[in-house]
Amino acid sequence: MAKVSISEAARLAQTSRPTIYKLINSGELNFTSTVKAGKPVKVIDTSELIRVFGAISGIEPFTSFTVNTESEFTPVNSVDLQDLQHQIQLLKKENEGLKEAVAARDEHIASVRQAMLLLEHKKETAQSIPLSGKWWQFWK
Repeated sequence: MAKVSISEAARLAQTSRPTIYKLINSGELNFTSTVKAGKPVKVIDTSELIRVFGAISGIEPFTSFTVNTESEFTPVNSVDLQDLQHQIQLLKKENEGLKEAVAARDEHIASVRQAMLLLEHKKETAQSIPLSGKWWQFWK
């Protein structure tokens, strides 16, 4: 269903905005927080309004569906159907290839991280050795 603002929800439910806020704060009416122009905005799903207020103005209470007659069905072995099945197979293969590429990339990133950790560890151990005195005095 559609998501509407607090003002629109109040208009559809034919109540005031403070009533909508009271229902939200009491937990009777659920909302979703979205970001609009960098600010969080509360939006309410119209199905929530129908659940709390019953039928609301401006929305049809039911949707009529039409059923296709048999003459409008796609034949089982039509050229269009075969073409679509071929495209699906190609997309599946492409998807598998992309998954393998992502897995290889993740393995490469993990190995690079491991190498970085080893380099950082060697760097720390090399710096932690204190040099006492002059370099020629280590023979003493």
